[in-house]
Amino acid sequence: MAEIKGDHRLNVSEAVPSDDSDKKPPKTKRVASLDIFRGLTVALMVLVDDAGGQWPMIGHAPWNGCNLADFVMPFFLFIVGMAIPIALKRIPNKLVAVKKVIVRTIKLIFWGLLLQGGFSHAPDELTYGVDMKRIRWCGILQRIALAYLVVAMVEIFSRSAQARDPELAPSHLSIFKSYYWHWVVAACILTIYLALLYGIYVPDWSFTVHNPDSIYNGTTFTVKCGVRGKLDPPCNAVGYIDREVLGINHMYKHPAWKRSQACTEKSPFEGPFRKNAPSWCYAPFEPEGILRSDHLSRLKHWILLGLSLLASGLILHFTHGEL
Repeated sequence: MAEIKGDHRLNVSEAVPSDDSDKKPPKTKRVASLDIFRGLTVALMVLVDDAGGQWPMIGHAPWNGCNLADFVMPFFLFIVGMAIPIALKRIPNKLVAVKKVIVRTIKLIFWGLLLQGGFSHAPDELTYGVDMKRIRWCGILQRIALAYLVVAMVEIFSRSAQARDPELAPSHLSIFKSYYWHWVVAACILTIYLALLYGIYVPDWSFTVHNPDSIYNGTTFTVKCGVRGKLDPPCNAVGYIDREVLGINHMYKHPAWKRSQACTEKSPFEGPFRKNAPSWCYAPFEPEGILRSDHLSRLKHWILLGLSLLASGLILHFTHGEL
């Protein structure tokens, strides 16, 4: 009898017709590997931020080199790049997708300005405010916002090209045919970057120290350049463009280059400047600026790593390998 009774139980969800408007949208599945990598990246960020001062070998390289902290920003950009196609494929309407991308970009810029623009002058005393003559326009979130905007737009408007590629019988060259707009945009950005980096003439420039704790507060220094294509800290085109576009008073006041051997006595530790330290050691520099800084040796390191990852990806694609 128990079995007969069980067969005749009323299933309310099947017996009563439900209104489609009350149905909740299916919960989207998250990519566990991407979430794990994001968590590890956040943990790495906390580690290098808190311990970088005590162990300079894991903090940001003063200029040339690549330490553990220098991987945090690329890791975050990698996470954003991986998340973009996963999120946008759920939004078939291009106009809706563009609206969401623009709104998210504005949000990232807003929070970047709020957190890194100079609003909090003394967090321990809970004093807030901003001096528009000194606000820092660029920062980590602003950099991520710009990269997100460009890549997301390319992803949205290249969907038709990707859809034409037959998914059932992909060819060995489908990675280039389906994503040729991605390759074209990346090549254009790299070409423009290198052209500006090596082609712009950097003249002499001046700055005034604004640091009440410095004996040089209010002093104006002049940095001699008059060169083209140099990648050293004082005379690179990256800093020149940031000074001209952003304004030197809107740049980062504590760049990592102040821990370089030319500036401090205990490099790579922070400490007092050398008596004969060059004047540019006292200048601000924007690590998340319009072009972002680069040194020839650092450029070689990243190109080598990037080409290695690119080669690995192509090998997996052509051999139909799976991770």
